[in-house]
Amino acid sequence: MIHAYTGDGKGKTTAAIGLLIRAFGAGKKVGIIFFDKGSETYRHNELTVLDRLGIEYQVTGLERMKPDGTFRFGVLEEDRQEAKRGLELAEKYIKEARFDLLVLDEALTSYSVNLISKESLLELIAAAPEEIELVLTGRCKDKEMLEHADLVTKMSKHKHYFDRGVKARPGIEY
Repeated sequence: MIHAYTGDGKGKTTAAIGLLIRAFGAGKKVGIIFFDKGSETYRHNELTVLDRLGIEYQVTGLERMKPDGTFRFGVLEEDRQEAKRGLELAEKYIKEARFDLLVLDEALTSYSVNLISKESLLELIAAAPEEIELVLTGRCKDKEMLEHADLVTKMSKHKHYFDRGVKARPGIEY
């Protein structure tokens, strides 16, 4: 099955990692590729847990946190190369039948901001055999893309403390 966790609300990655942990607990082979999250400064706490559990993951992307604590937006050619590396890893894992469940975190966002092409993501989805649970997360408004998923969950922001100026907190947002 193909899962898509999308929308403008918080919780897409959290939901995907929750599913990954559940499958791992049930004895499934699981893995995750993080797209556009290659920041050492902003190391995601979920990686610490994945390390402790021995769950395989790959992180792609360039540093986005600037030395002054602000975030770099926009797309560099190197960002596209890192996203391509993530897709190549996913293709390899799918061909090898390496995992029962594979999460492609922020793959939908990577498509939505032109880090990866629609065609390449659709080809990857089409190549996934029926035996694999393929989970894609990220913001995506492309209805055609989402039609390729068997399950689509949209996280909707109704209210967020960021709007009051609350900054991202370790262990909650990252």
